[in-house]
Amino acid sequence: MTEVHNKEIAEKFVQTIFNERKIHEAENFVTPDITYHGMEEVKGLENFKQWIDGDLKAFPDMNITIVDSFGEQDKLAMRWTLKGTFAKELHGTQPSHEELNWKDVSHEKFETQGVEIFHFQDGKIKEAWTIFGSMDSLK
Repeated sequence: MTEVHNKEIAEKFVQTIFNERKIHEAENFVTPDITYHGMEEVKGLENFKQWIDGDLKAFPDMNITIVDSFGEQDKLAMRWTLKGTFAKELHGTQPSHEELNWKDVSHEKFETQGVEIFHFQDGKIKEAWTIFGSMDSLK
């Protein structure tokens, strides 16, 4: 696959799965043995879909805007901005989680930036790493 094709897949993945909330279409974009590295490591398609479902429940109005992306061969890096409202628990973290030194963010709009690094295999995302800024940038 070309870098252009991988970029198209990654952009459609973000739009379809996160912005349009069509989690059931994940298998069109990721391999069955996907490994996701983020707040914790998630392995396998079904576990990955459950993880995304948790994100979408925590941030019901989440919208991701792709700012920039580049890659070569089977890797792609994407810089993005996420806007949303932290409404519910996120993988065990409450909107007012004091251990992380977050202020009470329940139902407040926020914006954060991050980077996603994708590893592709046969036209699908096999592995992904997410790095994002803190939610201290709450609006």
